[in-house]
Amino acid sequence: MPFVSLQDSGLTPLWTDRPDVGAGLRARFASGAVPPEDLNDLMHFAEHGWIVFPGAIETKLVDAFVADIQRHHEHPGLFVTTDHKRGRSGPRLSGDAPDRFESLFDLYVNFPSSRAVCMHPRIVRFLRHVFEAPPLAFQQLLFQRSNGHGIHQDPSVVAVEEPLWLAASWVALQDIVEGSGELAFFDRSHKLPQYMFADGTKRFDPKKDSRTEYEAALAEACKGMKYERFMAKKGDVFVWAADLVHQSHPRTMAEDTPRLSCVTHYCPATTVPFWNRFHPDKTGRMPHGDAGELASLYYPLPKPEGMIAPVWKF
Repeated sequence: MPFVSLQDSGLTPLWTDRPDVGAGLRARFASGAVPPEDLNDLMHFAEHGWIVFPGAIETKLVDAFVADIQRHHEHPGLFVTTDHKRGRSGPRLSGDAPDRFESLFDLYVNFPSSRAVCMHPRIVRFLRHVFEAPPLAFQQLLFQRSNGHGIHQDPSVVAVEEPLWLAASWVALQDIVEGSGELAFFDRSHKLPQYMFADGTKRFDPKKDSRTEYEAALAEACKGMKYERFMAKKGDVFVWAADLVHQSHPRTMAEDTPRLSCVTHYCPATTVPFWNRFHPDKTGRMPHGDAGELASLYYPLPKPEGMIAPVWKF
């Protein structure tokens, strides 16, 4: 299997993924960089690769975001969505008909309600500790239902210049029911050796790599690890490390069963998404007060007041 040690990979991890993380955490606590109220959360994150903040997002914020999501068709052409109903893998521009099936991208650009959720103070405070820098939210996926994502680690499909300088949040916008394709993960799997693809990076290339082989290798590597499903309640937040192995648990209910949730990927504001190399017109950032910044592959940022249309070849 194409696994190598962290040392042999040549990659630089965040401090929470280093072998000496215990000493690092004690030093940060002693210096006051990590306050007592965040110590246990960071210990859990470093040891397990994930942390849950129950009910962290207030109901009024969730409800405002959901209302915007359900009215996004009132602004045709201003959003990017999947095209699964038509069996197409690429994105398309949103239409003028109500839709509660497709996923939507980077809603934080046009919806303040999205920014209030993904840049919530509870999430930002934690990520600032992990990143030792303000967070940059650079990709958001709004799931109206489960897309049935297979087993994977985020750096294979979500790339930043420093592959391990990555974390993600998953916010439940409704109570999640069993059989709806709930988020599932392997506890402590972020400690696996580094899976490197054919070109020597952690980025999956469909022209060179086999997804079947990749998924089989991860499944084999995770044998003996605890497999957990996140049966979230509305407003719960799940934050995970770059290399945590996760997937959508196989759905047993109808494919249009709602599983309204929001995933946002972040990196430290001191680095950049990998796609900045290829899209110089999309390297701009939009500040979110003092909390951090936002970037988007689909929208030119920073933007003027009001809503803007995505710029992409659809």
